[in-house]
Amino acid sequence: MNRDALFVGMDLGSFKTSVVASNGKRETLHTAVGWPKDHVARALLGRDVVFGEDILRQRLALDVVRPFAKGALKYLDQAHSGVSRDEVGKRQHAARLLVEHAVALIEPAPDAPVYGVVGAPSRASELSKRVLIEAVQGVFDAVVIVAEPFTVAYSMNRLTETLVVDIGAGTIDICPIYGTYPQEEDQITVPIGGDVIDESFYNCLREAHPEAQLSLNMARDIKEKYGFVHDLDETAIVPLPVAGVPTPLDVTEVLKQACLSIVPPIIDGIREVVARFDPEFQRPMLNHVLLGGGGSQLRGLDRLVEQSLEPLGGGKVTKVYDSVFAGAVGALKLAMTMPPQNWERLRGGETDAETRTPQLRRAA
Repeated sequence: MNRDALFVGMDLGSFKTSVVASNGKRETLHTAVGWPKDHVARALLGRDVVFGEDILRQRLALDVVRPFAKGALKYLDQAHSGVSRDEVGKRQHAARLLVEHAVALIEPAPDAPVYGVVGAPSRASELSKRVLIEAVQGVFDAVVIVAEPFTVAYSMNRLTETLVVDIGAGTIDICPIYGTYPQEEDQITVPIGGDVIDESFYNCLREAHPEAQLSLNMARDIKEKYGFVHDLDETAIVPLPVAGVPTPLDVTEVLKQACLSIVPPIIDGIREVVARFDPEFQRPMLNHVLLGGGGSQLRGLDRLVEQSLEPLGGGKVTKVYDSVFAGAVGALKLAMTMPPQNWERLRGGETDAETRTPQLRRAA
């Protein structure tokens, strides 16, 4: 191992980005970039670009871009994401600034090479991977793009007979792990995730309680605090402004229905991936289903997925130990276990044989 190098693992999520480094530092921040709307906002904020929690606090004064929202850039091409060409350019610029800021937070030493492993959705296109590479060019001396579910499995040493279901804000990745790096044709990416829940809950709540004042960010916060899918007694009563007055409202049923919307795609995806394997390997996979990503924290989701697997003969479902950092930790472990000569080869601009993704040298 090159002891002078700083190794970095990054989970570049659609909603949150997590980064961990070999110097012991770890950080998480919103995957968003804000620019002051006018010179008044610029003078108030005292900077040209805003990151992290400040985006939420100052969002009325900012133009905010989520570069990977709804799978854009990371998974979907321009035609399918519904993002205009001009907007794609703005998102690419935001992604670059975000990665620069995330790496700066872990305080790399001056002049030390920085080697990174960054997660991408399982079936990200070569074009999408190229976009990610361009976002990190100049930030890392060498970088490898790997499937996000693989980094989750790697962090938990679940490298055989495991089926990872990585539920992010923009996509759901379903990936079998069987002792080697997964092949692209073995995996699937469903272009929905936590963002779909947020929007569904927001729309249904506005229809059920038109008198309530609500924003999408408020709906997301409610989901993250109370979200559930099980059939046990559960109550979600939250104070929402009605004519400016905080008023307790029961949002239990609309919240549950919104959260349940991602379960059928997960079950269909598991069926599709498992069916591709030799029958003797299908049962071990179903007995080791691992839920990762922020969506894995919906209360009761592991139990409901288990119940939904009964027509397939049953299965065993568990959740990751840390939905925020599991992917980044796995990426860091991958970075630190790669042979030094591999990093030197990548630093020279060669192509990584495992990911088939061109690696770019830091810009001069």
